[in-house]
Amino acid sequence: MDFLKARSTGLTLILTVALALGLSLAPVPDAFRPLPSLQRGPLHEKLVALVLPTSMSGGRATRPPGEVMTAGASAAQRPPEETEEVEQELDAGSLAAAPLPAVPTTPGIGLEELSAPTLARAKELEALRERMGAQHVDVELNCRKEGPDGDCLEDGLAPFTRALSELRTDARRAPVRVVHLGDSLVASDHITDLVRDRLQERFGAGGKGFLFITRPASAGRWTRSGRGTDGWEIERLVDSKWPRDRVGWTGVAFSTDKGPQSTRYDVEGSRVAELFFLAQPTSGSVQFSVDGKPLQRIQTRGFSKNKSEAAFARVTLPQGAKTLTLTTSGKVELHGMTLETGTPGVVYDTVGLLGGMAEVYLRAQPAAFRAQLRQRKPSLVVMMVGGNEAFFYSRDRITLETVREQIRELMSRVRANVPSAACLLMAPIDAGVRTMSGEVVARRGTQEIGDIYREEARAAGCAFWDAYAAMGGDGSAARWFAEGLMLDDLVHPRARGSDLLGHLFDMSVQRAFAKSRAPLLTVADPTGLQHADTALTRTFDKLQRRESGESLRVGITQLGGSHTASHYFTDAVRDVLSKRFGDAGRGFIAAGKASPRLEPSGVTRALEGEWRIEDALSSPHGGPWGLTGVRAVGGPGAKLRIQFCKDCPDAKQPSGRLDLYALDVPDTRAPDITVDSEAMPPEAPPPEPLTAPTVRIRSFPVTGPSHTVEVTAPKDGNVTVLGASLEYDTPGIVYDALGLPGATSFALKNMDAAAVDAQLASRRPDLLVFWYGTNEASRPDLDSAALRRDYTALLKRLRQATNAECLLLGPTDRLEQDAGGPWREAPSLVSVLNTLPQVAKDAGCAYWSPRAAMGGERSMLRWQRAQPALGHADGVHLTAEGYARLAGAFARELLTAYEAHRKAGPTSRVEDN
Repeated sequence: MDFLKARSTGLTLILTVALALGLSLAPVPDAFRPLPSLQRGPLHEKLVALVLPTSMSGGRATRPPGEVMTAGASAAQRPPEETEEVEQELDAGSLAAAPLPAVPTTPGIGLEELSAPTLARAKELEALRERMGAQHVDVELNCRKEGPDGDCLEDGLAPFTRALSELRTDARRAPVRVVHLGDSLVASDHITDLVRDRLQERFGAGGKGFLFITRPASAGRWTRSGRGTDGWEIERLVDSKWPRDRVGWTGVAFSTDKGPQSTRYDVEGSRVAELFFLAQPTSGSVQFSVDGKPLQRIQTRGFSKNKSEAAFARVTLPQGAKTLTLTTSGKVELHGMTLETGTPGVVYDTVGLLGGMAEVYLRAQPAAFRAQLRQRKPSLVVMMVGGNEAFFYSRDRITLETVREQIRELMSRVRANVPSAACLLMAPIDAGVRTMSGEVVARRGTQEIGDIYREEARAAGCAFWDAYAAMGGDGSAARWFAEGLMLDDLVHPRARGSDLLGHLFDMSVQRAFAKSRAPLLTVADPTGLQHADTALTRTFDKLQRRESGESLRVGITQLGGSHTASHYFTDAVRDVLSKRFGDAGRGFIAAGKASPRLEPSGVTRALEGEWRIEDALSSPHGGPWGLTGVRAVGGPGAKLRIQFCKDCPDAKQPSGRLDLYALDVPDTRAPDITVDSEAMPPEAPPPEPLTAPTVRIRSFPVTGPSHTVEVTAPKDGNVTVLGASLEYDTPGIVYDALGLPGATSFALKNMDAAAVDAQLASRRPDLLVFWYGTNEASRPDLDSAALRRDYTALLKRLRQATNAECLLLGPTDRLEQDAGGPWREAPSLVSVLNTLPQVAKDAGCAYWSPRAAMGGERSMLRWQRAQPALGHADGVHLTAEGYARLAGAFARELLTAYEAHRKAGPTSRVEDN
């Protein structure tokens, strides 16, 4: 009996305190809050420890069993309003290390235009969706404009999808802005951050958008605010004494009249900052400073002596600005700051108020609401409320009719103030409550409010998305909680659950956009690594043997144009593979001038004296060329130097060989060759006199990681050097990068076949990677039939010469423009995209589309506008960051296919190359 009594007393205490907390956090007047200070200050640590479970306390939470932290998700599992931001970046290695789950991705659900890294995360969320019983629910478009005959002339999302189409076709110079209003689910930015990232990836990034001056609550993430000093006075629409006649939909006033206050923003990539403030008759000023230097002072005094009104001040930030600091002087009230790039793209504003409801946003001063919303010029306004309405309805503290009236008024206000913008209303998500026995059941009223929202959205001409159904419907909160996707309050999703909701909403928006217009290109551009299960079996077998401990060399040789010649892509892929399978040496380096692109991998080149660099593109067809289509011809006494593994530590002393590729020319004396400053003895002349230039490969044994080869032309003759390679007698990967800027597969076909085949065979490749197609896409007169015929024949010839497997990479997205006009696809991009998969199939090669990995249609435009830029301004090449991003995607796809093969077991055992 004592035990039961103690238990009953404990339950009573817990329920009493929980009720006190719930009322204190709810949007009710302070007089009705048992703990009125909770919304404005930190909870006492002992009270937190007594009442809240670990996952809700101020300390870092413990993840439930099976919950995996992922990029983009916060490491802490506190309530959304109390979650500190933790960002985790994945490098190419970590991207490649984690294989993707085998998830069927049904065509048409909205995954088609995601770039490879985002698609990988989306597949993980798809696996989670299937396990949780969540659903892909389409946006109900409804009708915003009817014709005289009752036909719908324009659906509820039309202004938004039309603006996105303008971005896609490069017909729009202004950004496409979204204003997303909501409650604590939005305040955390855990749902909207994923949506923002994906929209900006598909259509270009227009900037961070609207940010608060500092955190509106005493704890929480800093992602959607500046980092302010502690003296700001904060008033919110959710407070009992809200800032009447001053604040619009931004919802929070940050003021100071007791000495200067400041806030700081990270503005890297931003060029335009706009301050939202209250213009008052006797107001002070705000000093803008960039990177510690004064930029501009903004006076916040109003023109009217009798009233205050919402006002705005726009400032241009200098190129390369990193931080922006605002410092007040005198009495000042600020409402927020917007940061934009000044270029076309998507800007996604998030304004979430803890305890937010339709009624709370209706508290906003109407003129300020209108002025602030019009200032943003949104193409879409999203309203995500209803959760708190459902809470109050479940306690019989609000009626369904009142809920209907409030949401109707909020949508009416939005449509009246920005009539040219689309609007979208969301149903509230499912939530749970605990019974006295501890059972988790669905909260009453959520579905009823969702039904009201659907009806009112249809009547108002706003689109509607049923988040309740997407989550899984009745009882889904209990299922999510059991899987660790909901917090203990049974109301707020954890970061991973929020990511899933964002994923589902993003997919629905993408499907709506796809249905609104025809694709710019009619082309099958498959994502993922195609035919790897049949075309790469021997390579995967050898990698598996290497990983299991056999002392094997695995050779990969990549041939191509400038994408390969840049070395950024191949360096990143080499790094990923070498970390897993071992490093057997840098491989082949073409002769040529000094290049900073080689230096990251520890390779330097130098030329002294008279040198002429020739390439196969600018010379008659035929003739012996180096593996990259380049040869360096030096005059009398000229000297060429190639150094491998510069500044490498000498802790390990591996043995290996350094090979020099050069031409032996009739009636020309041999050059002087030194390796590590030691003169190499001349080789015996060939048994038969030379009648034509012939490729000669000289091999020199070496010890240690770092080596230099130097070639000096005779004083009375010339020398032709093709390149050099360094390999170690250690197990691992050798990845050759053989690229010639501007090259096509036709250029490789036109080089002397015997010279190419012999040199390529000397590299002992297990896998040949061919990356052509981007330059072919620029040819308006491309003969796709000849491309298929000649490329297939070339692949078969080189495979026969090397006994290697092969993998084709398609083109990146390639765009062109005339004198500042709109971008358009390269003239033969469709032909190349349709032809190369057929070439791969004909030649028995695997196939991977870089364009699909970038995100498909117009992805180059989006990569150009990314921060930092991933696509080059020429519409053809990528930046170093872009090549690294693409390499990470390729390495991950390759290793995912390898993992699938490894689990299936080896299929062959062949002689090693």
